[in-house]
Amino acid sequence: MFVPSEHWYPVLQSRELGRKPLGVERFGRRLVFWRTEDGRAHAHPDRCPHLGAQLSRGAVDRDCLSCPFHGFAFDAQGQCRRIPAIGRQGKIPKGMALEAFAVREAHGLLWLWWGAPREVYPELPFFPELDDGWRYGTETVEWPVHYTRAIENQLDVAHLPFVHRTTIGAGGRSLVEGPYIESDDHGIRVWVTNAADVGQSPRTLAELATAAAGAPPGLHFRFPALWLLNLGERQKNMIAFVPVNESTTRYYLRFYHRVRNPLLARPLEFIMGLSNRFILNQDRRVVVTQTPRDSAHAEQDRLIGADRAIIEFRRWHRHMRDMPPAPIAMPATER
Repeated sequence: MFVPSEHWYPVLQSRELGRKPLGVERFGRRLVFWRTEDGRAHAHPDRCPHLGAQLSRGAVDRDCLSCPFHGFAFDAQGQCRRIPAIGRQGKIPKGMALEAFAVREAHGLLWLWWGAPREVYPELPFFPELDDGWRYGTETVEWPVHYTRAIENQLDVAHLPFVHRTTIGAGGRSLVEGPYIESDDHGIRVWVTNAADVGQSPRTLAELATAAAGAPPGLHFRFPALWLLNLGERQKNMIAFVPVNESTTRYYLRFYHRVRNPLLARPLEFIMGLSNRFILNQDRRVVVTQTPRDSAHAEQDRLIGADRAIIEFRRWHRHMRDMPPAPIAMPATER
């Protein structure tokens, strides 16, 4: 049900994981995240291999994750280090181990590698323009939708005057010029203009390409799950889409800005957070009604030119679904 591709996915905000184990559902699986004493994050299935208890209800003890049921202790690589019932001299069975996922932490997010383990992992996907000099406030929401529909909603440039007619779509600008898009192995960049329809002919893609040269895209999607809206040189919105299960997607919606004074920055983040939540909720009312849930199965959809970014996303998504998994080079526990 999820893309069987080789990618880093954002799965949590860093601040959500403290010293206690945290159990969450991601990709339709129950996972446990925890930190060792050095602060590094680790992830495993949230199930003790002994009798199936949730490890997230246990504790971290001497850089091991201990099961609350019988005290079995597992290290960051998933190896069982203690079974109290057999004593210190007892021999731990070889099969008493946990799967360990590759985890990274950057940009205030925890990232999990979803795919076959690799000897060398690629860099994390992010937007380099957000690396330095920015503050941000985050809103967290969950929708009962498949992550493909959540992403496509943010690549849809034709719905604004209808879904958002009282907010960002005010003015009835229903004529879509473009979008002109560029894509590569990293993502999709979108340039578009929405105008009031007074009978004019929209600009051609060649004209839009000329206008886009040297200009930052209005929308930028980084595979597999990051979206950026360019509000200007000093303000941007970003969404990290987190697949929870087949019918749920979590949004980490961030408002980035360059206001350094905290007395001004915090009220700005609060106001923009409320605004972004309200606008996103306008989308929600429609997106939850789309069928089928997973757009990979929406062969009956009839797309138009204004859907070029969605078409490109579906092309990439279909390609990644059809790719065979990479050969396993080494255990995922080798970080």
